[in-house]
Amino acid sequence: MKIDNSGKVAASYAAPSRTSPKESDASAKAFSRADGGESVAINPFASRLQGMEQAAAAAPAFDADKVASIKAAIAAGEFKINPGAIADSLIASAQELLAR
Repeated sequence: MKIDNSGKVAASYAAPSRTSPKESDASAKAFSRADGGESVAINPFASRLQGMEQAAAAAPAFDADKVASIKAAIAAGEFKINPGAIADSLIASAQELLAR
């Protein structure tokens, strides 16, 4: 038994209508006017933040020279650990988190 209803399915779907860019822009402008004339303003802080993000993306993730010097100091047995500085940094970090 063969079921063939492909003509019915295809007929139920219509092709999307295409409008020219001028018509779509005009309808968008009309919509914004009908919507109460609201406007959008970009905060200057947002553009500064975007610039900082781009600068951070361009900068290397770590200082390769510093890593190499620490690696050499560890290999030579000359690397000194300052537990007081580590403890102070941990305490400051915890205080900052608790203050939020």
